[in-house]
Amino acid sequence: MPIANVPVINCWRSLAPRGLGSAALRIRAVCSFASILLLPLIFAGCGGPSDGPAAATGKVSYRGQPLPHGTIVFTPDAIRGGTGLPVRAEIQPDGSYRLKTTETTGLPPGWYRVTVAAVDTASPAPGMPFSGPRSLLPVKYRDPEQSGLLCEVKAGKENAINFNLE
Repeated sequence: MPIANVPVINCWRSLAPRGLGSAALRIRAVCSFASILLLPLIFAGCGGPSDGPAAATGKVSYRGQPLPHGTIVFTPDAIRGGTGLPVRAEIQPDGSYRLKTTETTGLPPGWYRVTVAAVDTASPAPGMPFSGPRSLLPVKYRDPEQSGLLCEVKAGKENAINFNLE
């Protein structure tokens, strides 16, 4: 059964008359191999410039001050048609971030729900061996359903997306 309606895939049928035996099998093998090589060329033109990652940078502040460290996560918003995996970035001491996937800087264009997490490890109290981490932000900012942070990443431009958390 043909995979696609491409003449190359079925070329062995037209080139191999019945009764040729091994010659027909060789022709079939060559045509099948050629079909596999040509399929990527046929589909190479599919998609456009908006399919690639879009650059996204910004700053995160809390109560008017740059957040000194933490992690920001952009999760595709399924309600607005977003698909794919979340993309994260480390927040720098000046509050800035630059989103990256594993291969490249940026992320696919579309709508995202955003979460931010930042913890600080305080020095232990006198006589205590250790202290637990303390969140620098309200808990709601760690949940994409509760954070209220939503943004659109647009194709073909540098997206400067800043968040001022209260």
